[in-house]
This record gives sequence, C-alpha cells and structure tokens, in this order.
Amino acid sequence: MKQIAFRYGLWMFFGLTGFFLIMHILHLSENFYLRIFNGIIHLGLLWMALRAWTRKHHAGTSDTTSGVVVGMFTSFVGVIPFAFFMAIFLNFNPDLLASIRHQTPLGEYLNPITSCFFIVVEAIVISLIGSYIMVRILDAMRERA
Repeated sequence: MKQIAFRYGLWMFFGLTGFFLIMHILHLSENFYLRIFNGIIHLGLLWMALRAWTRKHHAGTSDTTSGVVVGMFTSFVGVIPFAFFMAIFLNFNPDLLASIRHQTPLGEYLNPITSCFFIVVEAIVISLIGSYIMVRILDAMRERA
C-alpha cells in the first residue's frame, strides 16, 4: 500500500508542479480557473493508484475503507509537497499572488500560507469523494468480470 501511494503520489506531485510551471512559463498561471486541470491530474493519478492497489492488494468488495485510505494517502504524498512548493513560489512572486487575490472572493485574506491551506483542503475533499467513488467503480468492475 505504501509503495503504491508513494509511487503515484510522487507522480501526482511532479504532474501538478510541472503543469503549474509550464503554465507559468506560458504566462497563463494567473488564470485562476486552470486549477480545474489540477483536479484532472489529481483524479487521473488517483485512479491509477487505486487500480494498482485493486490489482495487487484488494481482497474483495467489502474493503472500501482501505481503498479510500490508499487514495487519501496517495493524495497527501502528492499534494502536501505541492502546497509547500506553491507557498514558497507565491512568497517569492508577489505579482502572481496579487493577481490571484484580485480574482478570488477571499481577496485581502489570501497569502502564501492560506493559499497552501486551501490547496490542501481542496485536495482532501477531492481525494475523499473521488477515492470512494473510484473504489466503488473498481469493485463493480471486479464483480462484473
């Protein structure tokens, strides 16, 4: 379980960081709504991790909790370093932070630390809901086969 979570979590970190850096190089990082693609990267790698876990370690359809734990652990491995990276990046790039402040309803309350917090909270919600749904889908696929 740990090996799967670390493998796909690191891929998640590299995917999120790489996507952000590419968008920043292309001067598109100020677009607040590009974070939707972060969700796609996150859910895609979460699916791959849960599929690998199902193939190797899944004992049956009654083990939904363990699957959600694998998904959450994978997400934490990928998102926590990304959130710290973003906090450091925003600390050294006040223009980007000002642009994001202007686009969000939080405005004046947004700083590098709160942005890190919101990235982690968003990831927890996506991971919890996404992991549960994906484990149920994988269970249904396994039963059908």
